[in-house]
Amino acid sequence: MSKHRILVVEDIHSIREAVKDILVQQYQVFDAENYDEAVKILDTEHIDLVITDIRMPGKSGLDLIKTIQKEHPQVQYSLMTAYNINDYINFAYQHDIWNIIPKYSFLDINLITVMVKKLLLKDIFGVEKYFSSGFQLTEESGEGFSVPPENGVVFRKISSDKERNHFCNRIGAFLIEKGAPNAVHQILEELTSNAMIRAPRDSKGNSKYQYELPSRDLLVPLEHIQLADTDYFEIGYGIAENSYIIVVRDHFGSLNKKEILKRLDRHITVEGPTGLPSGLADSHGRGLYICREISDQLIFNIEKDRRTEIIALLDKQTNKGYKSLSIYEV
Repeated sequence: MSKHRILVVEDIHSIREAVKDILVQQYQVFDAENYDEAVKILDTEHIDLVITDIRMPGKSGLDLIKTIQKEHPQVQYSLMTAYNINDYINFAYQHDIWNIIPKYSFLDINLITVMVKKLLLKDIFGVEKYFSSGFQLTEESGEGFSVPPENGVVFRKISSDKERNHFCNRIGAFLIEKGAPNAVHQILEELTSNAMIRAPRDSKGNSKYQYELPSRDLLVPLEHIQLADTDYFEIGYGIAENSYIIVVRDHFGSLNKKEILKRLDRHITVEGPTGLPSGLADSHGRGLYICREISDQLIFNIEKDRRTEIIALLDKQTNKGYKSLSIYEV
């Protein structure tokens, strides 16, 4: 089987070579130091994926993405930047960009390798992809709290708001005892509340509540939601290497990439004379923004109408200033 072909576009030679070095073992890698060189390669070579810096002399990586979308629509793309990714969320929302890698402390090498593999192979699910071999996944049932393996995650099903509250409190207390920040409680609350609201369905795939809901985006008292046996979601928690881990999985895939970016954008982009983000008045969406700000990585994996996996990783040593944008959909 021929290797996938990747184009790395970066004006700083040392960074360009570092990215090439980690990819060349598995892929055929081309490189360019500016927009013009990148376009020449795209016009003459078959390229599967472009990874480009945003700010470069001459035309930017944003200009390159526009060109790819117009002239090479079969090519996938991702961005890198040493600047605050929040500054580009609106552009990402307007131009269908789902992955941006921060270049803090040089580069997050592991994040690049995982991202490339997920984009090229379309195998996007699994928190284990972000950790080395020996990472363990276990499933638990029953009412008792289970301590996760030393290097891994334990999953359990949640079928009611009572269970959700009980296990969120136990999981939060466990992670905080191990050194995680108190903010893990907020991540657990936001992600599991979102899963509770989106989970209920009847046998025909329609949402099912004790009363009629015009929209899943309204604020819904969680105690009013009845989950059938088939409507459970799963929560995973654990510690591995340098990360505290929270994973929430549902089996309906009702989130989508554009919706996530819209919600983030409305809580970041300032509009109008107030000088405040327009999303402050929204009845939904702020939870995802808050979870992303608290987490060092917040990763969305979506199979439309089938399943959703949201992974929150918190670094044990330090909170990373700039947050990656990691949204995958198949």
